[in-house]
Amino acid sequence: MFSICAKIYNMRKETYNTRRKRVRESLIEWGMPKKILKKVINPPHKLGDLEKIIKATEKRKPSSPAEYFLKGVNYYREKNGQLPLYRSITTNKKELIKNGNHREKDSI
Repeated sequence: MFSICAKIYNMRKETYNTRRKRVRESLIEWGMPKKILKKVINPPHKLGDLEKIIKATEKRKPSSPAEYFLKGVNYYREKNGQLPLYRSITTNKKELIKNGNHREKDSI
């Protein structure tokens, strides 16, 4: 009995890891920098939502799929009450703060 439960658990774990690996491979293929990739594939972002954004990106076939995907992730984060990761792949947080484009959380 225990071995059957262990096998089922391992199968579920493999499918999650396989899905995560597939998401990671598609983002690397599109040219997503590893620095941003680590922030995208983490527990606050649900894997199913990332897969939906990837499917939508593949469906629309934009000229730069990594930026289109990042816009989708930022929309997802804003919808859930979080700050966006970055505005584009080429800019970083320091540049956004320097230019005044970084939104701070409202203090009460």
